[in-house]
Amino acid sequence: MKISIHPVLLYSSILLVSVLTAGCPVSIGYPLCEEDKVEKLDRRLIGTWKADSESAEILEVSIQKEEDNDLTFAIEVLEQGENYMAEDTEFRSWITKLDGHSFIFSKAVNADKDEYYLYEYSFEGQKLVIQDVSLLIGGIDGVTSTETFREEVSASLKKPDCLTDRQEYTRQ
Repeated sequence: MKISIHPVLLYSSILLVSVLTAGCPVSIGYPLCEEDKVEKLDRRLIGTWKADSESAEILEVSIQKEEDNDLTFAIEVLEQGENYMAEDTEFRSWITKLDGHSFIFSKAVNADKDEYYLYEYSFEGQKLVIQDVSLLIGGIDGVTSTETFREEVSASLKKPDCLTDRQEYTRQ
């Protein structure tokens, strides 16, 4: 027996799967750590970075230390890729570590409510590498506090598909 799928249904299904797996970080209502777990700014991040790939969500970004503050830094998205989903381009950001990984979590400067974006970052030689973090255990619905967010990220890091959409950046 042959099963046929209406072209509109097939296209809609493909589009939905593409959106769900595209690697664009979604905002979440909690930071990845409380204030006492924020790390000092990793000075290697400071500068302007350009994506090595034209398909990156963020094509060019400026990272600057906030004056008189070693914990908070300013991120400005200077050039957006086709898949850039956030409404804002200016963020206040912090760093934390969890299970041997370093994370940047950011909140839009002009946000009316607490919504944070999360990336895992590392350096490979002179390259800045960022990756999206997939919540693979309870998903976004399983996050009800900063503590449960950390637990979700920690558990998800044990899965091979947690870190996705790897993008490399070169300092300008």
